[in-house]
Amino acid sequence: MSITVLAGCGSTVTDKTGQSQEARLVAASAEFPNAGLLVTGESLQQSLGTNLVIIDARSAAAYAAGHIPGAINLQHSAFWTKGSGLKDSSVVAGLLGAAGISRDRKIVVYDDTTASWGSAGRVFWMLEYLGCQDAHILNGGWNRWSAENRSVQTTAVTLPAATFTPQVNAAAKSDSAHIATRLFDRDFAVIDTRTDEEYLGWQLYGETRGGHIPKAVNIPYGWFYNSDKTTLGYSALKSLLESRGITPDKEVTAHCTAGIRSGYAYFLLRLMGYTRCSNYDASIWDWADNTSYPMEKAPNYATAVYPGWVKALIDYHKPGSTSAAPPQYGYDRNHKYLIFETQWGSFNDMAQGWADNAYLVGHIPGAIHSNSDVYENGFPRWFLLPDSDLKAAVGSMGITPDTTVVVYSDSSIFAARLWWILKYAGVTDVRFMNGDMTQWKAAGYPVETTVNLPVATSYTGSTDPSFIATTPYAEANYAATGTTQLVDVRSGGEYAGIMSGYGYLVNKGRIPNALWAYNADDSSLIYRDADGTLRSYEEVKSLWSSLGIASTVDPTKLDKEAIFYCGGGYRSSLAFFYAYLMGYSNIRNYSDGWSGWSTTYIEDPSYLKDPLIPGSTDGWRQVPSGRPFLTGGL
Repeated sequence: MSITVLAGCGSTVTDKTGQSQEARLVAASAEFPNAGLLVTGESLQQSLGTNLVIIDARSAAAYAAGHIPGAINLQHSAFWTKGSGLKDSSVVAGLLGAAGISRDRKIVVYDDTTASWGSAGRVFWMLEYLGCQDAHILNGGWNRWSAENRSVQTTAVTLPAATFTPQVNAAAKSDSAHIATRLFDRDFAVIDTRTDEEYLGWQLYGETRGGHIPKAVNIPYGWFYNSDKTTLGYSALKSLLESRGITPDKEVTAHCTAGIRSGYAYFLLRLMGYTRCSNYDASIWDWADNTSYPMEKAPNYATAVYPGWVKALIDYHKPGSTSAAPPQYGYDRNHKYLIFETQWGSFNDMAQGWADNAYLVGHIPGAIHSNSDVYENGFPRWFLLPDSDLKAAVGSMGITPDTTVVVYSDSSIFAARLWWILKYAGVTDVRFMNGDMTQWKAAGYPVETTVNLPVATSYTGSTDPSFIATTPYAEANYAATGTTQLVDVRSGGEYAGIMSGYGYLVNKGRIPNALWAYNADDSSLIYRDADGTLRSYEEVKSLWSSLGIASTVDPTKLDKEAIFYCGGGYRSSLAFFYAYLMGYSNIRNYSDGWSGWSTTYIEDPSYLKDPLIPGSTDGWRQVPSGRPFLTGGL
């Protein structure tokens, strides 16, 4: 394997023989076009003691607890002003010179990766903007350095004052006026490195407006790292960027809240060889303040909550609590709330190894397990219960119409299914926690294993018929192509009729005139991201628009009423949830789905499944319904 070795002017040390020894920084991976920007810990260790400037961009407390020998401590916050970005270049140059840095020095910057929110990248960007041509970032930062038990120093380091003469690279710094001018050009792209919740519309850090810059592509900062906190490899980073339209032929600018996380995105673009890249360092704190610039957010963003919101909800309702209510939650401390982890299976099923036991392994404190069997009519149909029985099931879960309910699951489609069922049943305030226990734990929140059981109550809510498409409704409207669009979110094989998609369903095919909108299953990564969170709703909207599922007249409605369906209401619930987030009102979930459309179930205890008929089941004859269907190409 080839390696890249970098030796800078003046970066030398004298060894025991009296010979001059150069600092030898080795590229972490030779695959990157600008591989030398990202260096290994081993090579930095070997270069300690040279005339190399090492910048620790962590907090003062972290630095004091232990740092790389010879490193000075610089906080990026000293160099910028909220809402306006980097201070005047002469001011910044004076601060850098006072810290002992000159523009011609070889510099390595590090932080504690995700915990620093891009600090090293922000400092790297600032140095390049001011003309430094020999700046680098340590791969894996302090996380990797300490994990490898490398040298540590606790004594603070200062360098003799130097003269920093800036040579500003204006192209590396973007601003709101430039973005506004270029925003809709085809060769221009904006990366929003904030979290899903910020992009959706939540205001977490004092932004005057929530949401995102139109056309911005959401790539959360945390995605740029491997599990060991090293930077993604070339192939993974290339796929991450280019799959979202961030290609080297475009001018690309990145932003976050204050230009910190996006500073690291700038570094990665440079590492990848992008020739026209910049950091919008004033970021959303600036853009949101200027009301002449547009911002967009999901109209129903508050339905998709995040782990921090759920933690705030729990803390708010603790006895004697004085903590603030979570945002977009207008209830007093006596208001009833419940949290449900949902998946198929009872505790007995878990004990037998048949069902996912994630709840027993660890769940959000106070959460109750919801077995999907509770609201369905059993094998092999799994249809939603009739309204009267459904209300009884909801009551058995301890839910009243005015209860705030939070649902989450390791499976997005199960969480979406329960969310949709409760909304259909008439529960006013139902929230979907975006992400699973992985995100909860990553935030450092507590986990419990105590089994919490619901206290049954009488449910008096009214079902909302606008949420559901029954089989008669679907049959009456599937041919009304001018006003209605059936949207199939099963796999391509199911849509084409190659397979039923279920081990307990015989009939194969699709509803005539149904449009295939790709597979909404958790495993397909079309409707959710690899980290278990929801895919950007703007990406889903763009996907749908390319298929003809669009809103071009009324922003609150799709041009045609959309009836989402899958095999039995789970994947279609997730698609429905996206449409609900987008603010569309003319949407329905065909809960019984292909199973209900294609099959008439006749209970017959004497019937035994036929091994020559895939999907046949003991005790049930699956008779074709007689409704029209199609098979064949996509």
